[in-house]
Amino acid sequence: MGIRPWQGRAALAFVLLTLAALVVVPVLVQKRVSELRSEIEAAEPARTTITQLRFDLLNGMFALSELLLTGNPEYAGTYTAAYAAERATFEQLAPLAARLGPEVVEGVAQVQALADEWHERIAVDEIVRRRAEGAGPLQSPRERHRFGEVLRATVSLDSVIVRAAAVNRAQIREAEHLGLALTFVLGLLALLAAGAVAALNARVRRLAAESERRRQEAEAALAESARANEARMRLLQGITHDVKNPLGAAKGYAELLAMGIKVPVRPEQAPLLEGLQRSVDGALAIITDLLDVARADSGALAVRHVEADLTVVAREATEDHRVAAEAAGHVLEFERSPEPLEVRTDPERVRQVLQNLLSNAVKYTPTPGRIAVRTEVRSGEEAPGAGSWATIRVSDTGPGIPKNQREVIFNEFSRLDESAGLKGHGLGLAIARRVARLLGGDLTVADDTEVGAAFVLWLPHAAGGARTQPSGRIRSERSTPSTVSRSSPSSPPAQE
Repeated sequence: MGIRPWQGRAALAFVLLTLAALVVVPVLVQKRVSELRSEIEAAEPARTTITQLRFDLLNGMFALSELLLTGNPEYAGTYTAAYAAERATFEQLAPLAARLGPEVVEGVAQVQALADEWHERIAVDEIVRRRAEGAGPLQSPRERHRFGEVLRATVSLDSVIVRAAAVNRAQIREAEHLGLALTFVLGLLALLAAGAVAALNARVRRLAAESERRRQEAEAALAESARANEARMRLLQGITHDVKNPLGAAKGYAELLAMGIKVPVRPEQAPLLEGLQRSVDGALAIITDLLDVARADSGALAVRHVEADLTVVAREATEDHRVAAEAAGHVLEFERSPEPLEVRTDPERVRQVLQNLLSNAVKYTPTPGRIAVRTEVRSGEEAPGAGSWATIRVSDTGPGIPKNQREVIFNEFSRLDESAGLKGHGLGLAIARRVARLLGGDLTVADDTEVGAAFVLWLPHAAGGARTQPSGRIRSERSTPSTVSRSSPSSPPAQE
């Protein structure tokens, strides 16, 4: 089993993702740890600032207490200075609290609100005026209670900062452990990815070696096939020289005997001489067909493409078989296409195909039968390729061809019914299909017949309608429209 394309892409994607994760994950973990460390680093300055805030508050409370007891205006100035220092401390604490999180920010806002409420209830100028008028020591238990709430809030805020720092330290430990675990897992995945890539690489090398071995075997098989074809051609050429020529001489002698040149022919001898001539003709036809098959397989069967009217070619081939069809008791019909069928092809080769099809139809159709030849332009799914195709359809009312035999009949020496008593050597349809494909088309059996059989010869009629041929198998020659090749045998062989 070969390597599917998605397997190589999946392995490559897996390796790339693993390498990317090995780079990205530690960076992300380090970034998170840095953020947490930044918050911890802000905790100690924040606690120090809260201690300073507590000192400023106590300094202000002390100055207020002495002012209430003694009425000395200097303590009013001390209070004012402590209040200003307190405002500055709150300004220093705000950015530190923002780094520590929303809970700390909320705690700072609560302490500041309580401190502002305490300061709003203190009227320093009123205290100085009353003491100047001779009032005794003043007491302010309510302000002392408010001051205690402020101090307790600063202590609570300090506890919040301590808890936040502890949480951050725990998160740092978790992030570091997670980063270590992910690095270990990713390293393991990287090793697995490297192993998978190595395995795929080894498999690719094995498949490459196997492919090279099969390529060499295929080349050796092709070379052997070429040698076999060459030997076949030499054999058939020998048959042509050693068998066809003596058979031709035998036919000539039979004709001389039939003419009574040396000895008059008695009536009882005439059937024997006719049988002798038919046998020689049959042998010569078999040799001609074998040579055509060998030429087609070896690429030596040439065609010459010229502009031709396919309707005229089909009508002439039909008329050539009319006498034989009527003698066998059949009706032979020809129906032309309403569209012009000007194609570039080899008319002699087209006639050769039609001679095979028509002689088979005459031979295999029971009497009385009907044989129809029709030309038309077709396209669609049944066509051998895209585009428009010129077709010649030869149908009959014979026994038909089973679906499971519609490709077998195109093999060499293939006959459907050996017990029918009809003579033939099973080469006609094999040659006909080879010639059809040589012309850029095909020969197929139609599926739309209820009675009998129907063969369709497809030939390219428009651009794009050409059947792809295996390279090196067929030699096709192009000529000018005025040139028609008659170099190859065009006599109708015995067809099967």
